[in-house]
Amino acid sequence: MSSTFESDGVTSVEALLSAAEATAESSNLRERLLAASARASRILLEANDVMTAMPSVLRELGEAAEVDRTAFAIAETDSSGAGWLVIRSEWTAPYVVGARSESIRVALLDRKSDCYCTQLKSGRSVHVTHGSKPGQLSISSELAKSSIIVPFLVDGEYAGAIGFDDCKHARQFDPGVVSALEIAASVVGAALHRERLIETVRIERERTAEQRVAELAKANAALRVNLQRLAGAHDPHEFFGHILLDTCRHMQAVAGMVVMLSVTGDEWRVVAHVRDGQLESPSFPTVMPNCAELNEWHRVFREPSQINLETFDSSKPKWPGMFDYQRREGHKSLIKMPLVFGENAVGFITLAFRHHEPLTSENTELLVAIAQQATLAIGLKRLGISAKNAAVLAERNRISQEIHDGLAQAFTGILMQLGAAEDIARESPAAVVLTRIRDIAREGLSEARRSVFALKPNEGRPGGLELALRQLADRSTVEGRVQGIFIGGGAPTGLVPEHEHELLRIAQEAVSNALRHAHPKSVSISLVIDDHYLLLNIMDDGTGMEDLPDQCAQRGFGLNNMRERAQAIGGTWQIRSELRNGTQISVRLIRPRAA
Repeated sequence: MSSTFESDGVTSVEALLSAAEATAESSNLRERLLAASARASRILLEANDVMTAMPSVLRELGEAAEVDRTAFAIAETDSSGAGWLVIRSEWTAPYVVGARSESIRVALLDRKSDCYCTQLKSGRSVHVTHGSKPGQLSISSELAKSSIIVPFLVDGEYAGAIGFDDCKHARQFDPGVVSALEIAASVVGAALHRERLIETVRIERERTAEQRVAELAKANAALRVNLQRLAGAHDPHEFFGHILLDTCRHMQAVAGMVVMLSVTGDEWRVVAHVRDGQLESPSFPTVMPNCAELNEWHRVFREPSQINLETFDSSKPKWPGMFDYQRREGHKSLIKMPLVFGENAVGFITLAFRHHEPLTSENTELLVAIAQQATLAIGLKRLGISAKNAAVLAERNRISQEIHDGLAQAFTGILMQLGAAEDIARESPAAVVLTRIRDIAREGLSEARRSVFALKPNEGRPGGLELALRQLADRSTVEGRVQGIFIGGGAPTGLVPEHEHELLRIAQEAVSNALRHAHPKSVSISLVIDDHYLLLNIMDDGTGMEDLPDQCAQRGFGLNNMRERAQAIGGTWQIRSELRNGTQISVRLIRPRAA
């Protein structure tokens, strides 16, 4: 009994010691695996390519786990939906040699059925012992006595597994060791995730770069075409129209316009306007006199700026009718690009959108390049206008000298001769005829002098437009036949002499047409001036027009000339006529406001 007890006691102690040794060995193995996982993590972080570093990682893990082989496999799904594990890398212990080593190896890229799909997809490791599962159904070697297959995840999804083969023993893996192997597999999964993120970023950058190259290629093509147009354009307005159409199409803008400051700096003019992909005249005035308010607005917007039309304060009139048009068309925002030559604003481009999205950096760069081309075109146009104006001024000076020295002197000589003839035939009936001829000659001399004044751009008409219109009304009066009347005035027009001259010519043509064709009893000329507008009206109570005014305009130059004169100075010309109810001709002009 005693010996039996002692024997059992010794056996129990030996069992306890054996269990303690196994626990210590398992703990040491776990510590070695964790250290190997740390080294594997450093190898993967320093590697440019995870797959090139994988053999070293598998060796570190295999040696630490004391196995004969490790295999790294990627989970794939074929076109039929079947799941496979494709071995991409493996390591075999150097002490496994000869035929045994060859039979342990599994061909790379050989697809093995993912027989443990459910367990592996759920993140659970699978322990395979000899004879429990056919070897060909896993990534284990056929010579393995025991294996453990540990899954890894990439971005939270099952991505593959690492197999650990023991070819010498039917081995049981301690839960602590399995936990360490799972940590090692998670390190590999994290490295693959990082590499995929880097690859995604690289592809996205390449795609962005390709898009940018494509955008720049289109932009360069557009700029090249525009330069060719500019080089061959006979009319700069045609160039501005083409460049605005292309810009609106490229920026996907629903409308746009190019506005240019005149050479003299006294007015802004719309030189091109696009609406829904078509060049057309705007519904608001195309000419706006320059003023302190507009100058301040353009001084503020010196860089490409986006204007929110829903919150923009347009209570102060900057360009009458423009913002009403924008809102009526449903435009939500404007991109305003100033055209700056040196330190001075010479114009601007606006693009209208039905959204508030900002321009991309590529489109902003393209718009800046287009603005530079437009500025170049404006500069060339200004040079051309300056040269033309210099030539016109020289010709006007020559003509004025010819009129003064030729026609005016001839009229003066006629008047002198008529004066002598009147002295001789004072009591003769011919004296009445001579007096009438003298009055006509005096009117011709006055007209010649007015032409001389008109040809001098820096010299205003003596007495201004109001006095000239009063004199026109007085000269139109014929006692007993027609009465000429002038109404209004009293304030300076604020117009340059050339514009006043055009208004006078319109009034002269309208009065002349009325006297020759309408047989009126009265002709009235009115001039109304307020803070914003100037309105010139010529009305008669004559026979009116049988046909529509446009049809009458086709039969002569008078009406067309008046319309063209009004448009040339930025005015709006209108005619109204009714049979037996007379005719009214009016010109409405935006008036420059005092700074």
